[in-house]
Amino acid sequence: MAAIYAALHTNNRRLGADIFLRYSDRVSDLRRRLPVAVFLERGAAGDLEITAEEHRAVHEIIHAIFELYELKVHGFFPAEIWKIREPDIERLLSLPVFQRELASLQARYARHPRLAAWLEKIRRQSEMA
Repeated sequence: MAAIYAALHTNNRRLGADIFLRYSDRVSDLRRRLPVAVFLERGAAGDLEITAEEHRAVHEIIHAIFELYELKVHGFFPAEIWKIREPDIERLLSLPVFQRELASLQARYARHPRLAAWLEKIRRQSEMA
């Protein structure tokens, strides 16, 4: 019985890590489509005009992060895995281009109070910085 539990536990952790890594790879691939200026924290990045393809990539990144966040909330992978990348994800979402796009998507995420609260925390932190 203990061996079965250990095997299931190990398999669940491995599956959770695999899900997380696949999403992380997807976000990384999408980030490569964006110009370096998008990743500037200050200055012209907030006023940066991006192409339709880059706009789409930003939205896909936001949606992938949303899905990843929901998977974490619902226990599909351990919180410890999320904590590895959470600071990087929060930094990415606090960038001016992402904040601008998040504002345009605010109504879409209103039905997800945990996510909305997390995004609001990121927005407040970016304003304070």
